[in-house]
Amino acid sequence: MNKKLILAGLVVIAGFITLTAFGGKTLEQQKQEIATAITAQLEEFRIQKQEECTTRVNEEAQRRYQEYLASVPAEPAKPGVKSSKKKTTAKAPLPQTVPTDPQKTRSGAVQEGNVEEQKKRSGAVPQGDATEQKKRPGAVKEGGN
Repeated sequence: MNKKLILAGLVVIAGFITLTAFGGKTLEQQKQEIATAITAQLEEFRIQKQEECTTRVNEEAQRRYQEYLASVPAEPAKPGVKSSKKKTTAKAPLPQTVPTDPQKTRSGAVQEGNVEEQKKRSGAVPQGDATEQKKRPGAVKEGGN
């Protein structure tokens, strides 16, 4: 009987430890907690690796840019940029142009001193020629409507 009692006591202790070790949670709850912990760790690891990658890319880009700057020959000074050397050359002034009136430069516009051409322009009916005006359809309304 002692053996049975010892065996029953061990079963009760094992059951007690089993039930209290997991905090009374079901298997699904435990799996969800494990999945949440794994997801959090993976997210942290991903962020860390992403920062490392960004740092490496920036360093490589900076290194290549420095190599490019070193390989480009020095540019000569631009004429508009003042240099440390003093030059005593006088520049010629820019030629002054007279602004033109856009109304006078368009096609078909009357030019100054060219009044005769206006009187001879094509498609115009001379004044006082009523027969010509009547020949054109829609030029003169006939009737009082």
